[in-house]
Amino acid sequence: MRKTEEGVALMMVLWVLLLLSFIALEFAYSMRTEVEITKNYRDEMQAYYIARAGVELGRYELAISGKAKPHYKDQTKRMVFGKGEDGNAKNSPKFRVFKLGEGICDYQFEAANVKFPLNDLTKNVDALKKFLEKYCDLEAFSEEMSMIAYSIKDWVDDDDHYSLPGIGAEDDWYESNDRGYECKDADFDSVDELSLIRGLRIENGDSEEEIAQKKKMLANFKRFFGVNSGFSGSLPSISKNPDIILNIASKEAIQVAYDIGLLKKSPDDVAAKKEENGGIYSDKTSNIIYYYINSTAIMNASPVHRGIRASFFMKKRTDPTYWTPLYWNDNYIPEYYDDPNQDELSQGDQG
Repeated sequence: MRKTEEGVALMMVLWVLLLLSFIALEFAYSMRTEVEITKNYRDEMQAYYIARAGVELGRYELAISGKAKPHYKDQTKRMVFGKGEDGNAKNSPKFRVFKLGEGICDYQFEAANVKFPLNDLTKNVDALKKFLEKYCDLEAFSEEMSMIAYSIKDWVDDDDHYSLPGIGAEDDWYESNDRGYECKDADFDSVDELSLIRGLRIENGDSEEEIAQKKKMLANFKRFFGVNSGFSGSLPSISKNPDIILNIASKEAIQVAYDIGLLKKSPDDVAAKKEENGGIYSDKTSNIIYYYINSTAIMNASPVHRGIRASFFMKKRTDPTYWTPLYWNDNYIPEYYDDPNQDELSQGDQG
């Protein structure tokens, strides 16, 4: 009888030990999770303020650059202000990539006019048609091409008249079939507005092939053309002053503008002029002093990283050291072009 009782006591002790082991493991797991959460929060905060430091360094670089110096891209495709002492193009400062605390920060600039202005394109129907033919794979002189080109024109002009009978789209078309909106009758504030326009708008009943084609056309517009949303000023147009854009535009973008007639200078002409002028196309500067700063912080031995995107413009033209923020995004995620040979950051609608 005594032996049986001793066996029961042993089993109870083993069960208690097993239960205590589970409790201890759960406690250890919870503690580890809490530690990881705390560490990630600490890294998030550090990464944010390191990225903030990058923005402030960029703002300081703007202040010391003044407003009378040209901006262009060096061999690493980073924005640079002014020329070197020898009169030639210089490289971006090394301090744009720096270590701080337990992280590394990398900041860079984007000019407001890094892409060709969409609103220049929309005022030129012939250029629109050429772009749709050469870069959107639409058949030349087709009804679809004319429909899209004139619908874009009707979207921005301030009248209610169709450009051609039955071709284009005015308020009556957009108000029908539960679409419920009218033409804007003003310039584009975003390249994404193109998705509202007849011929580019995805409709109920569109086939997968038609949807894919419309998405491709919109992507091509966004790749080469931009709109500076949130800014009340107007940028220099291509036709009046292309020099500013040619300092920083990619060879591919210049080729597109040349092919469709927005630009009279070929990529070879631009390259030759840059070679003659020390690596810069022109010393001219924009009347609109307006730049973006993209700052990204990456923590050592941690998956945490933070990005900040901010834009600054010169509020007091008589004081080039004063730059005021116009736009701020604490959770900026860089987007890269699909083309592996194009390693600069995409600006979306802001370029």
